[in-house]
Amino acid sequence: MTERRLDYIDNIRILLTTVVILNHLAITYGAPGGWYYREFEVTELSLIPMAALVLFAAANQAYSMGFFFLLSGYFSAKSSSTKMIRTFYFQRLVRLGIPVLIFVYFVSPILRLSFRRIAYNIPVNLENVFSVYKQIKFGYELGPMWFIMLLLIFSFFLPLFIKGISESTHKINIPGRYSIILAAIFVGLLTFLVRIRFPIGAVFQPLNIQVANLMQYIFMFCAGVFIYLAGWLEKLPSISLKFWLPFTIGIIIFMPILFFLFGGASGDVNHALGGFTWQSFVLSIWEQIFCISMAATLLSFFYSYLNRNTGITRELTASSYATFIFHPLILVILSSSLQDLHYPPLLKITLLAIPTLVLCFFTSSLLRRIPGLKSIL
Repeated sequence: MTERRLDYIDNIRILLTTVVILNHLAITYGAPGGWYYREFEVTELSLIPMAALVLFAAANQAYSMGFFFLLSGYFSAKSSSTKMIRTFYFQRLVRLGIPVLIFVYFVSPILRLSFRRIAYNIPVNLENVFSVYKQIKFGYELGPMWFIMLLLIFSFFLPLFIKGISESTHKINIPGRYSIILAAIFVGLLTFLVRIRFPIGAVFQPLNIQVANLMQYIFMFCAGVFIYLAGWLEKLPSISLKFWLPFTIGIIIFMPILFFLFGGASGDVNHALGGFTWQSFVLSIWEQIFCISMAATLLSFFYSYLNRNTGITRELTASSYATFIFHPLILVILSSSLQDLHYPPLLKITLLAIPTLVLCFFTSSLLRRIPGLKSIL
């Protein structure tokens, strides 16, 4: 008997993949963050577009990847519980490890060669191909695949983690809203302590991981594992949308206030990025509360109103993983090809958002049908 799919979770995966693509599109045109091609720097923008893009990127960074780790923890635990450890490890290596290698040694070189051809008219010939491959450094080529690499590492510790906690989890009731908020504050405190030494932007190589957000990723992955083991997902109706939706909206409304309190109007928010500062402390706490409240809100909202799939959403879901892997190539080629289109950054993002998403999902849908790739992607 085939197990019923969780349609609302599939739809959340589509949303999160969309958010990742739009976030990278925003970085291309001025939002803060590392990316392959940046047409605008945040310091070049006037106050309104700068504030809009900083807030957009900050909100996405605060919750989207943490939410991905929550879902990954849940489904990794589910997969681990039905397989022998050796089989589970092998399947993780295939499903996660091979796409990492494909990205590092295939997608990233093509991206760099294409970008150099479009932006600088450097020809694609054997000499330049060899030059690109000579310069490959595993961590630097990972790009957004740091998420898959970190997930692979978490997966190897997962059976030990499950063995240590699984016996008593079924007896634990789903936590209340205030317990969830307190957990977020605790993760925020840990994040603040980490950022004293490793501020936002500090990257650990060779895995291309921002250490500043590591506490959130570990916590959310473990929370996903715990949710599966305790059977809390089936109790989702008890998560009150009436509380979490207005609470999350309030957290979002608080963002512009923090932006100006942190010195955003002057373009200098370095004190909020790390170090022993009140700005870093407040931002660290805010991010974790926002992450957990967004997860609770979206889980409850999608469960209540978007718990169904159509032919289109099923295809988008099936292509989400491939889209996450290949979207940098598509986005960089598209945006660099339009560099001579001199529009304001917000207008350019608005005009390109829908075409970029359609092209990314459509191309990835075709790529995952290549023989040999479907079982991996």
